[in-house]
Amino acid sequence: MCLRGILFILVFVAALMLTVAGPALGVMTRNVAVSKVTGTSAVLVVKSDVIANVTVEYGQVSGIYTATAAGNGATRHELSLVGLSASSTVFYRVTITDAAAPSTSVTLPEKSFHTARSPGEGFSFAVAGDNRPAGDTTVQPAIWGTIVARMTAENIDLALSVGDIIYGTGSDTLAQNAAKYEGLFAVTTGLTYSTPYYVAAGNHERLNYANSRAGYEQEFTFPVNNGADAATYGEHYYSFDNGDTHFIALSTEIPGQEGMITGNQKAWLQADLAATDKSWIIVFMHRPLFSGAHTGDPWVNTGNLAGQQNKADIHALLLQYGVDIVFEGHDHYYLRHEQDGIQYVVTGGGGAPISGTPALGPGDVFAAGSYEHVKVDETATSLAVSVIDNTGATLESFSLTVPDLWMSLSPGNPHWGSYADYQARVLSVEYTI
Repeated sequence: MCLRGILFILVFVAALMLTVAGPALGVMTRNVAVSKVTGTSAVLVVKSDVIANVTVEYGQVSGIYTATAAGNGATRHELSLVGLSASSTVFYRVTITDAAAPSTSVTLPEKSFHTARSPGEGFSFAVAGDNRPAGDTTVQPAIWGTIVARMTAENIDLALSVGDIIYGTGSDTLAQNAAKYEGLFAVTTGLTYSTPYYVAAGNHERLNYANSRAGYEQEFTFPVNNGADAATYGEHYYSFDNGDTHFIALSTEIPGQEGMITGNQKAWLQADLAATDKSWIIVFMHRPLFSGAHTGDPWVNTGNLAGQQNKADIHALLLQYGVDIVFEGHDHYYLRHEQDGIQYVVTGGGGAPISGTPALGPGDVFAAGSYEHVKVDETATSLAVSVIDNTGATLESFSLTVPDLWMSLSPGNPHWGSYADYQARVLSVEYTI
């Protein structure tokens, strides 16, 4: 055989080997997300394209790692980071090794996150929602990437989502549903490397379908509620603390209870509200209590008597326990509504097609038909809220403050409390709030 023929055969065999082996010559990450952050612990979710072994090295000084967490033989790992210090920065480095080819691995650049703040220490967080695509695809809207980049640059401690983060369908297989979340993670991973992302599910997550619910539950790691639904809907509604704020995620998408907060969830909500002593209470959920764009929803449809009663009950509960802001989505615009001092904020401009600017109704304060997210700067005595559009412009800003008790008091007439006080020249003054 001539030399040319031998070279042809060698080239052909090499090409065949590449075809069989495929183009993947290394390990690819599908998601890295800091989750369930407390003052002393966190969970790091690491997802890869192959069955892998994962090691996380971490510590409180950049480049110096004093602890490790490891998981083997899976494509998705939930790694517990323990022994952390409250209100501190944690530095970590992830190594992912192909379980079937141990010589193939990737070590990601060092990242960091902040543990939950101590009371009295301020922090910032962001809120966004309705970033889902306009149709059945795994590709997120480009505008959502812009908003995520802005939130990442704001150096926030945590991010809240009010739902509709993918476009789920009733016909999704579990693999198809997971691919839609991987499309989301392709955008959010730059944020979630350092910022926990807490979600309140929306109607487009389609949790009333088995595959969609399974996909949602397998792709996220949230705190678990301690109510009667802990074993079934434990991560669908939950609460956590940071600094002087108590955060509550509610689900308006419990199958059979869509559009309302009722049953076990309502009972848990009341108990959870009664148990907190934080200065601020923030609630986030998908469907708005007072906005009217989705006229078929129980809280919006005035002909739905059960929905209207539930709306009144939930508002009364939030009012009773001093909830400050309720963040919502579902409607694709920004709208702030004030009801009995509670700020109900619809932030549905994450990337789904904008519905236009709604007309202001009774109780509505400000509206904008814009792509946007909300940034909140928290201290023990104030919440400074800014609504920022995709260009970086501030659409609206407002602040809430904890009232100074002394300034809230109205003095009555001074008087002698007793004859002994008269003799001692001690005056008494009664105050009312």
